[in-house]
Amino acid sequence: MNFRRLLLILAVILASLNLRPAITSVSPILQLLTDQLHLNSAAASLLTSIPLLCIGICSLFAGRVSGRFGLERTIAFFLLLIGLATFLRFFMNNYTNLLLTALIAGSGVGIVSPLISGFIKQHFPNSVSLMIGIYSTSMVIGASLAIGLTVPLQTRFAGFWQGALGFWSLFAMLAVPVWLLLIRRPMNPPHTSVQNQNFSLPLKNKQAWLLTAFVGLITFLFYCFTAWMPAIVEEKGGSAAFAGLTGTVFMLAQLPATLLLPVLLRVFPSRRVWITFFTLSEIAGLSILCSSSITPIAAAACLGLGGGGLVSLALLLPIDKTATPAEASTWSAMTQAIGYTIGAVGPLMAGLLHDLSHSFTPTLYLLIAVACIVIVLGWRLTQMPADASAVKPNALLQDSSIHG
Repeated sequence: MNFRRLLLILAVILASLNLRPAITSVSPILQLLTDQLHLNSAAASLLTSIPLLCIGICSLFAGRVSGRFGLERTIAFFLLLIGLATFLRFFMNNYTNLLLTALIAGSGVGIVSPLISGFIKQHFPNSVSLMIGIYSTSMVIGASLAIGLTVPLQTRFAGFWQGALGFWSLFAMLAVPVWLLLIRRPMNPPHTSVQNQNFSLPLKNKQAWLLTAFVGLITFLFYCFTAWMPAIVEEKGGSAAFAGLTGTVFMLAQLPATLLLPVLLRVFPSRRVWITFFTLSEIAGLSILCSSSITPIAAAACLGLGGGGLVSLALLLPIDKTATPAEASTWSAMTQAIGYTIGAVGPLMAGLLHDLSHSFTPTLYLLIAVACIVIVLGWRLTQMPADASAVKPNALLQDSSIHG
C-alpha cells in the first residue's frame, strides 16, 4: 500500500473520529448536568437534539459549499469548527452557552458527514464497502471513547465537567493537520473533480425519499439510546457508574457489526436480511429493558449490535445507489438533512414522555413500534425497482450490490 492511499485512509479515520464525541460525551453526565444546571428532562435532551437538528439542516448545504471551495478544504475547515466548538466547552458554565457549542459542533458534523461519503466514492471506487466499514467503525470508536471516558475524565479533572467535555477537541487537533496536508498535495483524479459536478438534491427520486425515511427512524432510535441509556439504567436501580458502563457496552457492541459488515455483505449480500437481523436485535434489546429480570448489559449489547449494523447500512446505501462522488454526497446530504431532523425528535420526545409519565417505560414501547416500522421500510427499500434517476449496476459498485 503506497503513501498516498495510507494518507487517504488516515484522513477518513481521523475525520470520522470527530463526528460523534460532541454529542455522545454529554450522555454519561446528562443527569449531572440536569441537576447542576437545574434543567428538566426535555431541556437536557436538547443537548442531543439540537446538534442532530443542525446536522440535518447543514447537510443540505454540504455539496454546494464543497463545490465552491473544494472537498478537502471544506472538510478541513469544518473539522476545525467542530474542534473549536468542543474546545470552548472548557469555558462553559451555563446551559445557554453549552447549547451554543452543541449547535456549532452539530453544524460542522452536518457538513462533514455527507462529504466523507463523496470522498470515499471518489478515492475508493473499488472498495466502497470496506471503506464504509472503516468510516463507521471509526465513528463508533470516537463515540465509544467519549461515552466511556467522560466520567473518568471528569473525576480526573476533580469534578470539572467542562474539562471532560472540552477534552474531546483532541480529535480535531489530530485530524486537521492531515487534511491540510491533503490540501497541499491534491489527490483528486482529474475526471472526477467534484467542483464541476451537479449537487442538486434527488428530491424527485422515490428511492431517495424512502431511504431518507429509513435513515430518519434509524437515527431516531439510535440517539434515543445514546442520550438516555444511562438514565434508563439508573431509573431501574443501577448506580451512575453501572449506568455509564452500560452506555459504554452499547457503544462497543457496535464494533462487531461495523467491522464485520463488509465481510458479511460479501458472503451474503442481501441488504434486506441484514436490515431485518439488526432491527430484530434492537427489538430484543428494548424488550430486555422492559423486563426487570434481565441485566441491562444484555440489552445494551443487543441495542449496540443492531444500531451499529443499521447505521453502517444507512451509510452504505446512498453510495450503493449513485454513480459519482457528487451524487453520493447529495444523496447522503438529503438523507441526513431530513433523516437527522426526524432523529432529533427522538431524544426530545423521550424526555417529554419521561416528564409526563415519570418513567421511561412508555418510551421503550414507542421505540419497539418504531423498530417494527424500520423493518417494513427496509423491505420496501430493498424491493423497489430503480427509477429513472437511479444508477444501474456498473464496475464502480462491484463490491456493493444493491440487490435486496
